[in-house]
Parts: sequence; structure tokens; C-alpha cells
Amino acid sequence: MSIDWFTFTAQILNFLVLVWLLSHFLYKPVLNAMAEREKKIAAEHEAATAAQNEAKSELARYQQQTEDLSHAREELLAEAGKEIQIWKEQHLAQARKEIDQEKTDWFRALHRERESFLREARLRMAAHMHQMSHWILKELADSDLQQQTISVFMNRIRQIDETHKQEFLAKLETSDPQMLVESAFELTQPERKDITDLIHDYLSREVTIRFRVNHELICGIDLHLAGYKISWNLQESLEELEEEFVRSLNDVISTDSEPGINPKA
Repeated sequence: MSIDWFTFTAQILNFLVLVWLLSHFLYKPVLNAMAEREKKIAAEHEAATAAQNEAKSELARYQQQTEDLSHAREELLAEAGKEIQIWKEQHLAQARKEIDQEKTDWFRALHRERESFLREARLRMAAHMHQMSHWILKELADSDLQQQTISVFMNRIRQIDETHKQEFLAKLETSDPQMLVESAFELTQPERKDITDLIHDYLSREVTIRFRVNHELICGIDLHLAGYKISWNLQESLEELEEEFVRSLNDVISTDSEPGINPKA
């Protein structure tokens, strides 16, 4: 069997041309399309993966924020609870303090009223005792007592020391040398003369002496000169007794008040 080399060669050329044509016009576009498709799919997969990763990251961030907010909420609630408790305790303590202070003030006011009432009652009692003593002594006064009063008064003048005598004389030099003698009873002329002579002898000079009755005195005589006074009377003794009585009562009241006030709740 013989081979037609021309035909064989032509067929080979045709096959090569066909392969080239198929490769250029069919396979190459298909391959290019497949490559483009693969690139697109790869890009889409990469974008999807990136989106998925971003979503996971966002979810994690959201969960972290949610957890942080939850912790912050719990901390805020705990802090608010503490502040409310502190505020409650402070205001309760302040309220108790104010109530205790008001109670203490009320007891102190009550104690002061009681003290004032007792003091006034005791002062009135002292004044009443003084008035009764004044009345009794005036009723008991007689001529013998008056003579004794004059004698005691004159002895007081004789017993004045030199220092007080010089003060007395200085008063005479700096003021109107006029004396006033007050007595609880009317002095007779001889009694006035005895007192006048004694004063003149004592001072070694003559001065004008006025005599006057003072019913406020009790069995006593006072000598006045420019604020200087020589006296002896039961009125002063009663006043001293009254003052001492009032001081004693005040000491009793102060002693009663020393423990202080401790009201029970």
C-alpha cells in the first residue's frame, strides 16, 4: 500500500491549523474566561472571608462592650447603693443628733425654769423673813434699846483709827463741812448735844450737824459726810443676813445643778 505524502502532509497541516484555530478562537477565550472566573471567585471568597472576619471582630467587640457595660452598670449600682447607705446613715445620725439636742435643750429649759422658780421662791422667802425681822425688831425697840444704840454708835466713833480719821478730815477739807446724822428714832436735845460734842472733840473742830429721822433704819444711827458713812443699825445686819441667806440658797442651787442634765432617751 502506497502513502500519498501530499495528502498526508495536507491533512497534518489542516490538523495543525485546526488546532491553532481552536486554541486561538475557542480554548484561549474559554481558558481566559475560566481564569477570570477563578479570579473573581477568589476575590469574592477573599472578600467574604474578610467580611466574616470583620463580623467576628465586630461581634467580639460588641460582646466586650456589652460585658464592660454590664460590669460598669454593676459597679455604678454598687457605688450608688453605698452612697445611698452612707446618705441614709448620715441623715439618720443627724436626725438623732438634732432630736437629742432638742431633748437636751428642752430639759435644760425646764431645769432653768425650775431653778428660776426655786430662786424666786427662796428670794421671796428671804425678803419675807427680812420684813418680819424688821417688824419684830421695831416692835421690840424701847428707850433702853435706843440709849444702848446711841452708846454703841458713839463708841464706834471713838474706835475709828488714825488712818480713817485722816480720811474723814480730808473729806471735810474738800467738801461742805456739814454732817448728817440719821436715826431710827427721834433724838432728844441732850442726846443730840452728846453726839455733837463727841464729834467736835474727836475732830478737834466744829462742824454743822443736821439730825434727821429715817424710819428705814432699825434701832440704829448713821453719820454721813460726802459719801463717807459711820453707822450702826440692825438694818445693815439684817441686810447682811439676807445676803448671806441668798448666797447660801444660790450655793445650794448651784450644787444641785453641778451634775448636769443627762436626759434618758
